[in-house]
Amino acid sequence: MCRIEKVVKLTAGTSAQTVEVHGLACLVQNNSDTATVYFKERRDDGKAATTSNGYALGPGKQTEIPMVAMDLSIISDTASTDVRVLILEEV
Repeated sequence: MCRIEKVVKLTAGTSAQTVEVHGLACLVQNNSDTATVYFKERRDDGKAATTSNGYALGPGKQTEIPMVAMDLSIISDTASTDVRVLILEEV
């Protein structure tokens, strides 16, 4: 079972942002009707997400299975994209 640690609201754009997840599980939600959001773990190679190296999350989609991350890098192919990161803690 997991409890909600916090929800991070981002306005993602064409410059990557990093969400510090601190090794907890998280879900990512793309609230845009048209934009694609890309994300990746930044910890391993120190590189931010791009449209070339990130995992794509289509418009109106969310990840279905919680994933663990330290530093989650997020970028969009469009400016001003509403993205939410639900950070969970196992109890």
